[in-house]
Amino acid sequence: METIGIYMQRDHELIDGIAERAVAAAVARDWATLEREGSEFLRRLRRHIEVEEDVLFPAFEQRTGMAAGGPSAQMREEHEQMQPILAQLEAAVSGHDGPAYGHASRALLDILVPHNQKEEQMMYPMLDEALGADGPALLSDVKAMAL
Repeated sequence: METIGIYMQRDHELIDGIAERAVAAAVARDWATLEREGSEFLRRLRRHIEVEEDVLFPAFEQRTGMAAGGPSAQMREEHEQMQPILAQLEAAVSGHDGPAYGHASRALLDILVPHNQKEEQMMYPMLDEALGADGPALLSDVKAMAL
């Protein structure tokens, strides 16, 4: 049975693949591909974060009573740390600046890799457990939001 955790982890993997294609395009100075893949990467990652912050984390916090100081608060803090780097990536895409894209991409990975590991190993399993029988309905809502 597909859970929210499985679904969101698959989305991480999809986003990672798009990110790899964008970095390769930046290195190759293939601006058309960088625009397509870099823009898609930013769109998908921002949407992923939005779903977590607007739907999943509030559901978790409501069920567990863990808000301030809980795991979702830490995830939100890390999302906030990513925002200036996402803006740098966006500027590098629009400016056709491969070196800047590569630099910002490495900075983002320094935050994103451990962040995703925490979500996949801790946050999503806790979320699935907290939601229990209500998980499938919330998963349907998340899927309808078209990550």
